[in-house]
Amino acid sequence: MDQRLIDYVASTIDATDAQLIVLRIDSPGLASGDVSELLTSVGGPVPVAVWVGPQNAVAYGRAAHLLGPAFFTGAAPGAHIGFTYVGDDAAGGGSIPGGGAALDSLGATRAEVGAPDAPPGLVDVITPTIGQFIASLDGLEFDGLAVETADQTTLADGSVVTIPSVEVRFVKPGLFTRFLRLSIRPESAFFFLVAGLALVAFEFYAAGVGVTAAVAALSLFLATYGIATLPVRWWALALAVFGIGAYTWDFQRNRLGWRSLVGTAALLLGGLQLTDAAPRFEPRWWAVLVVVAGLALFYGFAMTTVVRSRFSTPTIGREYLIGRAGVARSDLDPDGIVSVGGATWRATAHRAAGIKDGDAVSVLGVSEIVLEVVPVEPPPPT
Repeated sequence: MDQRLIDYVASTIDATDAQLIVLRIDSPGLASGDVSELLTSVGGPVPVAVWVGPQNAVAYGRAAHLLGPAFFTGAAPGAHIGFTYVGDDAAGGGSIPGGGAALDSLGATRAEVGAPDAPPGLVDVITPTIGQFIASLDGLEFDGLAVETADQTTLADGSVVTIPSVEVRFVKPGLFTRFLRLSIRPESAFFFLVAGLALVAFEFYAAGVGVTAAVAALSLFLATYGIATLPVRWWALALAVFGIGAYTWDFQRNRLGWRSLVGTAALLLGGLQLTDAAPRFEPRWWAVLVVVAGLALFYGFAMTTVVRSRFSTPTIGREYLIGRAGVARSDLDPDGIVSVGGATWRATAHRAAGIKDGDAVSVLGVSEIVLEVVPVEPPPPT
């Protein structure tokens, strides 16, 4: 969670005309910002239910604190809740307001919902889907009023199904907010940083029409947002930038050598240690490895090939020499030297041609840089 998302959720709860709000949570915690306003809104006059899901979803740190003031809580089997007193999420410790003993007992640990060792009373209900969670709210009371969310109906075959009895609306942040949140994970911020700087180097050497520069600017914009939001280790960020500089230094020398190896090590270390809020905001090691491997391939093959093809000197064909006359500058037996068009060429001829130094020749064909010649018969006497 960051301040932009916190403000969005809090303002949505405060300004809603809904009779009940359900928050779906899958978050490693608070990356930056102040969550107190959101906690107040969750415990406000509008009933707010919190569901952690789907399976394998997490609610760590301040995200887990949202379960405390909620009207009703649930989670999917296999979801994880915990780390309620880790790092910035709960400096100084203390209990979660309204959280109960189960949440308070987690501390610097986590619990798997539905596991035998999970503390009892961690959530009010365990449901695999958010639809079933909404249905489980039916019949509950809030401030003396009964909550109605579902009805049961019998089908023609005799089976009983549960259907919504009220209008259900799903809301999510705007497009720009969701775009910014592409870089909210540590490995995502690392990817956009590496991609942006690599494309800057590509644009500098390839001198394109500007499309690459625009993509690089967009990537660096997203990387900047992620870095500004996440608890970043600045020395790790500097290592990552140094690693890309080492690759560019080797590329400038037209070969990838020891500097690239040093750059690879710097990128791996910087990517894996980018954030200092483990285990909640810990980069996925495999994602960092994929990014570094992709950068090595980009510099070693893609960038090298494109730059060489753009700035290489085009090969001039030699077919124009066919049919032109020249003079032998040595005996051709069968190889020798001829002069054609004021330039000296290696040449070859049939042994039976008997071409001697000074004889006139004509170019019959070209094989790479060797001319195939034949003698020119002198004109008959008149």
